[in-house]
Amino acid sequence: MNLTRVFGFRIALLLSTLLGGNLIHGAEAPIPASAFFSLPSVRAPRVSPDGKKIAFLFPNEGRMALGLFDRATKEARIILKGTDESIFSFFWKGNDRIVFSADFQGNESFFIGSTDLSGKKIIRIVETQPEEGLAGSAGGILDELHFDPERIIVAGVLRASAQRPGETSLQEVPMSLEAVVARVNVRNRGISPLFTYERTENTRSVGVDNAGTVRLRSRIEKGHTVVWETRVADDKPWRVMARHPFNGYVETWNPQFFGADNVTLYLVSYEEQDRGALYTYNTRTLERSAALFVPPEGEISGVIMSPDRKELRGVAYTSDRTHYHWFDAARGALQQRLENTFSGSSVTITSSSDDETVKLVFVSHDREPGVYFLLDEKAGSLASFKRVREIDPALLSPRRPVSYRARDGLEINGYLTVPRGHEGRRVPLVMLPHGGPFGIREEWGYDAESQFLASRGYAVLQPNYRGSGGYGREFLNKGRQQWGRAMQDDLTDGVKWAIDQGFADPNRIAIYGASYGGYAALAGVTLTPELYRCAVNYVGAADLEITYKNRGDDAFTTSEDFNYQREWIGPTAEYRAATSPLNYVERIRVPTLHAYGKRDPRVKIDHWQRLEPLLRKYGKSYESIEQSHQGHGFRDEKASIAFYERMDQFFAKYLAPESNPGVRIGEPKVIELPAKP
Repeated sequence: MNLTRVFGFRIALLLSTLLGGNLIHGAEAPIPASAFFSLPSVRAPRVSPDGKKIAFLFPNEGRMALGLFDRATKEARIILKGTDESIFSFFWKGNDRIVFSADFQGNESFFIGSTDLSGKKIIRIVETQPEEGLAGSAGGILDELHFDPERIIVAGVLRASAQRPGETSLQEVPMSLEAVVARVNVRNRGISPLFTYERTENTRSVGVDNAGTVRLRSRIEKGHTVVWETRVADDKPWRVMARHPFNGYVETWNPQFFGADNVTLYLVSYEEQDRGALYTYNTRTLERSAALFVPPEGEISGVIMSPDRKELRGVAYTSDRTHYHWFDAARGALQQRLENTFSGSSVTITSSSDDETVKLVFVSHDREPGVYFLLDEKAGSLASFKRVREIDPALLSPRRPVSYRARDGLEINGYLTVPRGHEGRRVPLVMLPHGGPFGIREEWGYDAESQFLASRGYAVLQPNYRGSGGYGREFLNKGRQQWGRAMQDDLTDGVKWAIDQGFADPNRIAIYGASYGGYAALAGVTLTPELYRCAVNYVGAADLEITYKNRGDDAFTTSEDFNYQREWIGPTAEYRAATSPLNYVERIRVPTLHAYGKRDPRVKIDHWQRLEPLLRKYGKSYESIEQSHQGHGFRDEKASIAFYERMDQFFAKYLAPESNPGVRIGEPKVIELPAKP
């Protein structure tokens, strides 16, 4: 084993057993889809509290399993694997037990359990809901309770199902919608209810302190005001901290966590700054501090505390990429050393021992999916733990920040990936809008989809259209009720910009997206049919009326809660119909590919079941993928790879330079939205 000193660190290979892989280098054939979309070689490793072991997720028989690496013996072994489920996430409870969640077929109903390090003593904490038609977990983890080695906080809604008269199948009928917050012992499943309320109470969220006491809640008052309240103990009355206007999505306060004294609340507030600022709030005196940090650009994306929560170490904020502001000089110096060692990369400490001498460091950039390193500060060593994917970065393309002006003058930021070797030539362009849509954003770094498409010769534009997060509340609010309108204009104007810049071939423009991005793809070929040569819709909404009526399964949504669908999608049925792609199928003039999961709790399969008959009725050229056991995006490895291979074939047929020249499209131009029927 060779050891090399780089900026004071000794770098060595630490783990190769159990997680072996072969780096994919340059070759005549394109990089296979499986290299981009198979399960990662390692996911979310975490150091044990004493720093002696590392637990991690890794692929096993097509699902993610839980593994363990012993630093002393250098041995790695499997702890646990699911039979029907893939392990989704985990965390340590003490040095001898792990709490994990497992995903059942993508329906977002997670099994939660705990296990010893042998994988033989498993405690079942929250069961999944595997029945067809049910969505959402019966409960979720509200707080890991880092300072308690035995207990966690679980919040959930007790559900029951009944059979309606005249029906033969079970439907989800709320028989009890009582929300419960409970402290659960992960070693014996001992449950201590802490807070119970009916949904009619309009409680929106709850928060606990480091001792697991419910200290914070927000509730909706008269449908238009958020009331934040605190109490000093479970049996004490609530006191009002603040009242803010409630508009359904944009919260004025974003509480982070309590400090070690269980009195000081760290929170991000937008009361005085459009892009937010960090404050403390004294829950005894009900006083808010002056701003501790105001981001010079972008928005706050993380608050970094010492493990004991006694010291505020720093703040992460994201603009074109993630930056840091450090309150602790030593922590800032360590970050600088790491960034000097891995110049040009994003460097993040993702896990550490309780005494902070052992840390896991994640290093990535736009062409590197990521490498985990183990930093042992006592030994002065930085050891390579494992790469996420074995792809040679030299085969991938830079993903650079870009900006352009929308038709109303608003600046739109985003990211552009251009295939290697294009040398100034015009190439096919894939417009790739993100999902969400509100509050979500594209960030700089490795993106599997854009790299996959660029490896096939397509340029990829990923704009942060209005309504995206990270650019302030005013920018986010500009997306309100703009599905298929100004948000779609931002995509259309991005295509025009790409053509004007000289790198996009105006005759070979495609649009692809998932979730809201799938809706945008459908809107693109129905509301701007002249613009695109083909489109791929992945779990996208086709009918905004279905989306409006799908209230979801949020445990803290109340019957009198603000109607998100009305205020953010559209106020009336007529308004929503004007930009529902389902109503404009006849206008589609190019081939389309559609992919849906029958177990999707977010975009119900009803969208596809209404869309496909219309595609047939109007004789449209389309292809489809329908997965019976997948949800909102295909989490099964085989299903995911198969989708991208199918998309690869679809674009090769209709978009690539050698594709069918007989596909007729209109002259590329920007048209006003919403388009008239």
